[in-house]
Amino acid sequence: MRYDPEYLRSIFEQTQILRKPITGIVAGYHLLPYILVGAQEDRPHRSVEIRGKIRVSPRLVISPRGVGQTYGELFDDPEIMDRALVARLFSFAFTPRRNVILESEELTISKTDREPRAEIGRALDDLARREVINTGVILAPDIRCYPVSLDRFITEILDEEFRVG
Repeated sequence: MRYDPEYLRSIFEQTQILRKPITGIVAGYHLLPYILVGAQEDRPHRSVEIRGKIRVSPRLVISPRGVGQTYGELFDDPEIMDRALVARLFSFAFTPRRNVILESEELTISKTDREPRAEIGRALDDLARREVINTGVILAPDIRCYPVSLDRFITEILDEEFRVG
């Protein structure tokens, strides 16, 4: 099923990042755990909970030439162009199929009888009780589009990581 870009933009904007990892992003390859909750499509008073881990690469510096020149050096304007464009690669498991129960070491999708806000509360309480500080918690407005909500989560993490100041 294809979605209208404006609808996907609204999903991105309506996604609520309720908890970000306290430990931040580290230099090498690592996993970024998350718990994402949204209403079941056919039963909005029940939840779908997705627990997964996003694989994060080390920082990549992209330069315009293979000899190490950076965009900042090329344009010589630090107010418009940073000294180097820095990026990360993120990957996560995804299933476009509905009515699927998927479990692996890095992705678990399960349905619960709790309302989404109650499920979020349970997840936050569980993380606090176990003193887990490296897991994000996300409330998705449309569970069918959970990769868009994960993109919002990643975007907020990157905004903090690459913020100058």
